[in-house]
Amino acid sequence: MSTKKTNIKSFLDSLVDEDGIKTDVTVALSKDTLLHASFYAVGTVIVSTIAFYSIRAIVKSMESTSPVKA
Repeated sequence: MSTKKTNIKSFLDSLVDEDGIKTDVTVALSKDTLLHASFYAVGTVIVSTIAFYSIRAIVKSMESTSPVKA
């Protein structure tokens, strides 16, 4: 099973013709593409959550060790 690789430029070129933007464009997702997109979405949420709590912990520790009290 070989899949044809396309770049974003050829994809965007196929969406626009001489009359303007085509509105009758169909995008087909295979099972593998859907799984990859789902994994990316879940991974993004996990990484964002870890980054948020890490930054929050760093800021709290900087506030607690600050010599200047307001």
